[in-house]
Amino acid sequence: MAVVRDLTHEAFRVQEPGVDWRAGAAGAVAAVGPLAVGIAAGDPPAGLTAAIGGLNTALCVPRAGLPAGAFWGGLAAVGQTGACALALAVQEAALVPVLAATLAWVGAWAFWRAAGPHGALLGFASAAVFVILSGLPPNPAPAGEQLLWFVGGAVPGVVLMIAGRSGPAPDPGFARAAWAAVRDGVAHDRTLHGHALRLALAVALGTVIERAFHLSHGYWIPLTILAILQPGEHATHVRALQRAAGTLASAGVIAAITALTDERWLLVACAAACSAGLYALDRRSYFWLVVLLTPTALFMISAVRFSGDEIAVERVGESALGILVGLAIGEAAWRLRRPGG
Repeated sequence: MAVVRDLTHEAFRVQEPGVDWRAGAAGAVAAVGPLAVGIAAGDPPAGLTAAIGGLNTALCVPRAGLPAGAFWGGLAAVGQTGACALALAVQEAALVPVLAATLAWVGAWAFWRAAGPHGALLGFASAAVFVILSGLPPNPAPAGEQLLWFVGGAVPGVVLMIAGRSGPAPDPGFARAAWAAVRDGVAHDRTLHGHALRLALAVALGTVIERAFHLSHGYWIPLTILAILQPGEHATHVRALQRAAGTLASAGVIAAITALTDERWLLVACAAACSAGLYALDRRSYFWLVVLLTPTALFMISAVRFSGDEIAVERVGESALGILVGLAIGEAAWRLRRPGG
């Protein structure tokens, strides 16, 4: 019971108090603004692609002054644009090329964890964009056009969040230190090597499940695995608890609203409200990020491809499967590493 109590306390504790409404306003415009533009222009899929770029690049901009915001935000825009290009290249490919791309992309970005929390978030978001876009239904528009849509959301997202977030200036040489940490991790950190391999294999397995059963939103399985699987056993259990609780809470909100209305602009407004809360509260704890990121994404998707309250049920089921797969792979690896394992 003490272990459960400590795990629960860590999962839901407040890391930093306060609400940053300025960041919330900037994040809402960065994430949902492109979607609104796409819908108003009569091209909702283009708006969704751009919104995915804005949402994910904005997440990577830290509260650490202009130089750090430009560094991490710029890396996010470049990395996620690469993820978009790779996802579009394999979106309709056979399983083997998809798995090869997944293993290479997810495994490579996992090494950014060596650069600390900002690097870990950068690596997650860059891998997440690939998982999401490679799992979405193919868009008939040319790949080059879709890539431009993504960039059209990603770059303004970085600019808006740099303007909306303020923080202390980083230490001089922080960028060189980040690159050096990643190089050292690639060259020497055997624990990080194991994590990158384990994460890439687990996400690839989730992709196999997604494609084998032809799930309409099956990318939530590998995406959940990507979110919860950490280098350590305890950290993974904390993430799994946060993800499960956040998904259940947000799914209830989604189910209630989509059961009452399919009005597109109301769903866009709900996405804007959730994204504002996401960026205003994200520093409090990862739990709040999950609680608000999930409905933000689902309202955005529902505004383009309405599925009613079924989308919330699918989200819960596929997230639960992702949690189980991630925990199973993690537990197997950690047991093998223990003496006598």
